[in-house]
Amino acid sequence: MKGRKRRGAEVDARYRRGRGGDPRETGGRTSGGEVVELAGRGRRGRSSGTKPAAGDRARAVGRGRVRLAVGVVAVVCLSLGGRAVQLSVAGEGDAGLFTTEHRRVAAFEDRAERGAILSADGRQLATSLEASKIVATPYQVEDPRAAAEALAGVLDEEVAGVEEKLTRRDEGGALSGYSVVASGVEPEKSREILDLALPGVSVAPDAERVYPNGALASQTLGHLGADMAYGGVEASHEEALKSGDDVELTLDTAVQKELEGTLIETVKEHEAKSAVGIVMRVDDGAVVGMANVPGYDNNEFGEASGEAQRNRALTDPYEPGSTFKAFTMAAAIEEGAVTESSAFVIPDHMAVADRIINDSEPHETLTLDTGDILARSSNVGTVQVAQALGGEKLAEYIDRFGFGKATGVDLWGEDVGIVPPYEEWSGSSIGNIPIGQGLTVTPMQLAAGYAAIANGGLAVTPYVAEGSEPEDAGRRVISENTSSIVRGMLQGVVDGEEGTGELARIPGYSVAGKTGTAEKVDPETGLYGGGFFTSFVGFAPAQDPEYLTLVLVDDPQTTYWGEVVAAPAFQKVMSFTLSYMNVPPDRKDAAGPATNQYAAGGSR
Repeated sequence: MKGRKRRGAEVDARYRRGRGGDPRETGGRTSGGEVVELAGRGRRGRSSGTKPAAGDRARAVGRGRVRLAVGVVAVVCLSLGGRAVQLSVAGEGDAGLFTTEHRRVAAFEDRAERGAILSADGRQLATSLEASKIVATPYQVEDPRAAAEALAGVLDEEVAGVEEKLTRRDEGGALSGYSVVASGVEPEKSREILDLALPGVSVAPDAERVYPNGALASQTLGHLGADMAYGGVEASHEEALKSGDDVELTLDTAVQKELEGTLIETVKEHEAKSAVGIVMRVDDGAVVGMANVPGYDNNEFGEASGEAQRNRALTDPYEPGSTFKAFTMAAAIEEGAVTESSAFVIPDHMAVADRIINDSEPHETLTLDTGDILARSSNVGTVQVAQALGGEKLAEYIDRFGFGKATGVDLWGEDVGIVPPYEEWSGSSIGNIPIGQGLTVTPMQLAAGYAAIANGGLAVTPYVAEGSEPEDAGRRVISENTSSIVRGMLQGVVDGEEGTGELARIPGYSVAGKTGTAEKVDPETGLYGGGFFTSFVGFAPAQDPEYLTLVLVDDPQTTYWGEVVAAPAFQKVMSFTLSYMNVPPDRKDAAGPATNQYAAGGSR
């Protein structure tokens, strides 16, 4: 990859040694808002929740352990006489909502020896600290009240809560033989408790999994609980981590911070429910950044809602709307059904079976070529292109681009979305599927599909851990020539006078991409009317792409247009990524990004 940047070499080396701390999409529905019923790159086909074999091949880059309490642990081990104790972490009762993302871990695993998770720039994203656990044998505690007062003073906890643990009873009503008073206790406090010499109270070796960057990439990392790895890298690369091997990710902390910060700003500015973002290398599918907003502090996992814990880039499919039009166009060009100069007569609406397909705004009848159809995001024009191709061929290319299948990403819990097989299409399906309605995709699937358009036509298998990438190049989806033509069309979306993506322009770089504004389905009524998904996905430089960025915003309240909400966020993240990764500019222009002329209530 050109210009790949590694920063802070000295710090990185220390870490590696382990010594550093759109209505334009709604034209296919009837006037009554009826939803069209959904029928039930690289290597694909693995079902959701299946453990990827690549997880065991994650690169081992050292052990990276942080030793904080060696002396205490030695004393503790002697005092225990080899007794095995069970780890306990409170507050994770609601974390098992998404079982396909999780993996149960051995109860007696040596957590202190668990491998660290490192970023591409060498930062520790997850590591294990040696600590202690305070264990009581309630039937041996001579004076529970006095002991509780002494322990509460050291642990800075409520006396009543400690006393309750010291007097815990079993199912038969007798005083229990085992009760965890506190976990993850610091070495200094452990020494104080040992010095108290309280009958029935002992100090046991423990290890605490910590996430030094708090909320950074929390859903991607996952969380190590008492008995289970909850999603993310912690679960999917469990075998390597528990063997003591560090797992190095493709995520770069600088890009990740920029992505998360931009999504936070976007959600706040447009009063949105949430947002998802992905930054990916187009050549091989390496995920450089992946964010979900709102997020949560991984050190406070038990306080986060199940929805916040979910990696929605993988788990939440949605109707992609106009961002899907690029695949319709690519399929038609690849099959020779149209060319880049093919012209179509475009009214502002057309009938397809029992449906009326509308463009986003009324307009006089136009004559547009295929590039103009994509630049203007015309529903009517795209459907005409799809009709020239034929539904059966379009369905074939939807499959070839990987929709309706797992991408093969080395994370668990991936939803495959819903793509109706061609034999289940209705008469109106050719009027809604080509414009991204009547099927669902995940953000990861969409990003992988755009990577194939960008990189010359080869499918990619997304991955987050180094060593998980496929050994062979991806299969061919479209020809290099078709890839080049569609890249040029998508560049017209950003550069063209009538394009919908002008707010994605980046000074010094050519940019290609597509806006999307897709109406959501109300889960209670099953009809459109549940708000909007607003998105932009694109790549740069346009004719020699290195990175792509996807931004998806859920239900913005200020406006629902993708070019107003998502394109500026894309521009900010992609501009940072290109500069940070030392990607050479491919233009001499120094013009700044386009002015957001629609932010004050314009019509787009």
